[in-house]
Amino acid sequence: MVVDWIVDAGAADGGPIAATGGQTLPPLDADSDADADANALASAIRAGFAGDDTALERIPTGAGTDFQRRVWNACRTIPRGETRTYGAIAQQLGGGHALCRAVGQALRRNPLPIVVPCHRVVAGNGLGGYAGDVGGKLAQIKRMLLALERSPPSAPC
Repeated sequence: MVVDWIVDAGAADGGPIAATGGQTLPPLDADSDADADANALASAIRAGFAGDDTALERIPTGAGTDFQRRVWNACRTIPRGETRTYGAIAQQLGGGHALCRAVGQALRRNPLPIVVPCHRVVAGNGLGGYAGDVGGKLAQIKRMLLALERSPPSAPC
């Protein structure tokens, strides 16, 4: 499952977990609240994949510039199973076509993919990139996430 891949990507050897936004999360420290935070995040992501978007809405996006936070918040308004173009997000933020590239750069720096569903933002002429990757493995993940969201959530086991 995608969630397990994201959570386990760096945890197998106790190393840092790579976030697709070009940032790296530090290894979890057993003497801190990081384990509880990571477990809460993983639970919210699992609930989101099961169709409960409200679980994801409660997670703060964290740091970022004012513009980045505005872009990330705009992404969070895109309903599951739908997409918006970079241009539509730029217009929603009050900018024109010139702002499209800046929207893409803000999404590339998204610290919490899935929580901030940047995969729902596509290029005007096709899929576009994902975390700075155009046509590679991360773009395949974007395609898979969009297909998964267009399918009805499955009942819990």
